[in-house]
Amino acid sequence: MIKQYEYGTAEYYSEMFSDIIAEIDGKGAPKSMENVLNGFLMAIDSWLEYHTDQANVYTDLRSRIHHSLGVL
Repeated sequence: MIKQYEYGTAEYYSEMFSDIIAEIDGKGAPKSMENVLNGFLMAIDSWLEYHTDQANVYTDLRSRIHHSLGVL
């Protein structure tokens, strides 16, 4: 039976990390650890790209509002 922990608790994240760690198999899939680490880095890069794009959209919106209102 899998315990259901409250979202956001340390126990909740422990279960998530445990599932990922269980995928690492040095004998059957020797690249699995490298793939887990690279996947983690790819996820970080993806979120950074998303938030950078969003920040650029907000900067453009701010500029347009300033221009439309004649505010410096």
